Amino acid sequence: MLEREVEPTVVTYNSQIGFLCRRGDVDSAKRLFEDMRTKGRRGNEVTYALLMEGLCASGRFDEAKKVMFDMEYHGCKVHLKNYGVLLTDLAKRGLIDEAKSLLVEMKKRRIKPDVVMYNILIGYFCKQGAASDAYKLLVDMQVKGCKPNAATYRMVVDGFCKIEDFIGGVKVLRAMMYSNHFPRIETFYCLCIGLFRGGKIDEACFVLEEMNKRKMSLDWDSWETIVREYCADDEFVIARFDDVFSCV
Repeated sequence: MLEREVEPTVVTYNSQIGFLCRRGDVDSAKRLFEDMRTKGRRGNEVTYALLMEGLCASGRFDEAKKVMFDMEYHGCKVHLKNYGVLLTDLAKRGLIDEAKSLLVEMKKRRIKPDVVMYNILIGYFCKQGAASDAYKLLVDMQVKGCKPNAATYRMVVDGFCKIEDFIGGVKVLRAMMYSNHFPRIETFYCLCIGLFRGGKIDEACFVLEEMNKRKMSLDWDSWETIVREYCADDEFVIARFDDVFSCV
């Protein structure tokens, strides 16, 4: 391009910087970035985000953060995308307090987190067995005007199932369905198993009824497991069978 005196566009630079970063050659990407600025080409939020992703992937978070704060000095407004890069890296490394501080910082700068950013943190909490913290964040995002999507609810329901808090799972399930989102069949199954095992027949029947309304059904092996789990060590199996199957 340069040999033919055709100046690369910002899009071209972004493609090259992204390629170098994905290959792990972040220092070459930085040199190209500096060359871009030397030639009077101003990077956009994508340019900075690509370089930040490369730095974070190389374990150079502090450099990535500095790059973001240099943006405005060079005339480029910081966008949600740029904060998203930092938040993702912090969550991956389990640095949740730092991630929360980043959300506070965003608020001060009047940058509102979107559902993707909230899902990053909620997903981490659920994987770590902290479903209660995930639920608090679910409530917090709604209070702040960010609408959860199906993935948000599914992660929190599954998170409660993971720590065997099936009543908490049902609570989120109700909110999820009220918002016209529905869990996967595997989530319904997990809730049924846990509720039956804990003797929560009313809640288990509610789950089965919701499955039935949506024409969702378990396969034979799953039903067999539910019956086996539910019946284990129960002195009133026959009497309670009517309760269980009357709701299907």
